[in-house]
Formats: sequence, C-alpha cells, structure tokens
Amino acid sequence: MWQYFILGASGTKNAIDKHHIFPKNYLAKIGITNDRDRNQLANFTYLDYTTNIDISDKEPQLYVGQYRAKLSEEGYKKTCAEHALPENFENMQYNEFLEKRRVLMAKIVKKAYDKLCE
Repeated sequence: MWQYFILGASGTKNAIDKHHIFPKNYLAKIGITNDRDRNQLANFTYLDYTTNIDISDKEPQLYVGQYRAKLSEEGYKKTCAEHALPENFENMQYNEFLEKRRVLMAKIVKKAYDKLCE
C-alpha cells in the first residue's frame, strides 16, 4: 500500500526509472560482462519510464542521435551540462566516458556545496 504514496508512482511501476547510460546488454555485447563494471554509479541516470523503455538496450550512438535531434544542438549541450554528461559521450569508449563523467559529477557536487556555503 505504501508504494501508492510515492511521488511519480503509478500502481506498481514508478514513473521514473534508473537507467544505464551504456545499457548492460550493450556492454555485454562489447565484452564488459562484470556487473561491477557495468553498474558503475557514473553509468546511471534517471529517466521517465517511457524513455527508458524506448532506449532499452540500444547502443548510445543510436539512441543519443535520436534524442539529440529532438532537443536541438543547444538543448543537447544544455542537457549534457545539467546531467554531467560529456558532450559526444555516445562516441566514447565506456571507460573514457566513466572517467570524464566522474569529473563532471564531482564539479556539480562541488558547485552545489559551494552554493550551500554562501
């Protein structure tokens, strides 16, 4: 019963899902099979349920192009900045993406911390 009181919940399915930016099955196809490697915090984001289902196991080069066209180039860059995604991450090797995203995530956390300290 408590799940019906969670913001964004609809029945037993949440409106927001945790999503692998580089999907697990895609990573398995390219030889990254260890769950510890695939489930790195820097490989997660939150998406609405419909978008998560639409992306499914598509490789980043495929799904990013689709959403980049919908957002416009300016919208794409803004979204990347807001979500600590390196621009053109879809063309990066997975480990390079993780390294760059961790740096961007840390900068966002530092910026928020500095704002709290004002």
